Amino acid sequence: MIKSNYLGFLIFASMMTIFYVLPDPEGIQKPFRILLGISFVFIYFALLINKKISSRTIWPIIIGGILVIIMILRGTVQTSFINAYLCLFGLLCTPHLLFVLTPIRKTNLTYIYILSIISIAIQFMIFSSTDGRPSLAYEINLSGAYLFLFFISSDILGNKFGKIFVIFLSLITLSRLLIFSILLFYLVHYLKKHFSFWLIKLSARKLAIASYIFISLFSVWYSTNIKTKVADTSTINRVVSLNDGSNQLRFLANTLVLSTIYVSPLSEKVLLGFGQYENFIKTADRSMVMPHNELFDSIAQFGIITVFFFSIFSLSIYNKVTSFDNIEYFIPLVFYTLILWVRFLLVPSFEMIFILFMLNLALTRANEMKQSLIVKKEFKPKEQITI
Repeated sequence: MIKSNYLGFLIFASMMTIFYVLPDPEGIQKPFRILLGISFVFIYFALLINKKISSRTIWPIIIGGILVIIMILRGTVQTSFINAYLCLFGLLCTPHLLFVLTPIRKTNLTYIYILSIISIAIQFMIFSSTDGRPSLAYEINLSGAYLFLFFISSDILGNKFGKIFVIFLSLITLSRLLIFSILLFYLVHYLKKHFSFWLIKLSARKLAIASYIFISLFSVWYSTNIKTKVADTSTINRVVSLNDGSNQLRFLANTLVLSTIYVSPLSEKVLLGFGQYENFIKTADRSMVMPHNELFDSIAQFGIITVFFFSIFSLSIYNKVTSFDNIEYFIPLVFYTLILWVRFLLVPSFEMIFILFMLNLALTRANEMKQSLIVKKEFKPKEQITI
């Protein structure tokens, strides 16, 4: 049987290839994503049979399967939920698949990075958003999310050119969230030592819960108190124009989800979801866009019960791979999920597993650096005594 840590590296390399080398998520990528999702199932049962994973993990698989059946019966099952269920298998396996980046593995990833950069450059020359901004083959907001993941992986793997490349592309796409997330990364990276007493006590779960409470309160305040202005969405002015119709719509959509939960907390749609987000838009008066953060979007589609169920496992694994040593990566990722509907933090996804691998690599690198400093101090040559 293939060693689990080597298998983890293959999965990580495969996801990097799928995300960046292969464009067209609904075309070229799709069969590879399906194959990857199915492979999680086989890996899980292989680990279970070999007693490398606890038999207690079968309960989340059973409960997740029940949720799938319920959604099929309700007519609200979606491809995104099937993907989440398949990635739940991968999420449960992740602690057993974490790997160390050996020199040969880093060399192999370098080749994939070169192909990724070439593919990204070609995509930016071919694809564009509806307002004319260049982008990846993904939707413009999702393009920014994948570029940020590429930026993080470039930093963790020591690829300076990759970081510069993403910063350059962020100015071309004029993605405010991408630009602010990069700035937030550097801000936390260089200032965290001054707030170590506070940050060292934070866990992934505490930070996520506190952040979602804040964005909930902020969404309500913004929707009720701020009057928006018309802003140009295709020039550099959009980066500094935060008080515009786009933000008004996204915070209003968040507020409408909160309102729906407040009015009917025990209704079937609140507990088990509306299904396609168009169903929520039809039901929620004045809503014109889908909720713009992971929590509210997931609740609207899958329901509170499902999101709570997934979060129990995802946040507990984030706790294992997140610490003060890699907090500068985790905080901007949480920030991304507060403003956009990306599945990075709560609902299992291929991107979530990719992130967990990256956070573990960053943690391993930090521990190796600490160990190296200790060794240097212990074996520091003593001053020669002359007689």
